[in-house]
Amino acid sequence: MDESIFKMLSAWADQSDKLRKGEISKDQYDRWRYTFPAEDTTQLWAKVLSQELSDMLVDAFKEKLK
Repeated sequence: MDESIFKMLSAWADQSDKLRKGEISKDQYDRWRYTFPAEDTTQLWAKVLSQELSDMLVDAFKEKLK
């Protein structure tokens, strides 16, 4: 199984367990699932810049350093 899919499924299982154990309310669970993965704090999710934007920023920083 792809590691990223496993991480996503693990995050869902963790939140489901918390709900079942009473650690979070149904409202908290719903808020989490409606905003997943943006609001997920169980994993580290990162957005990656496009190569074009990354290159543009690197060039701009290089110009500043001159």
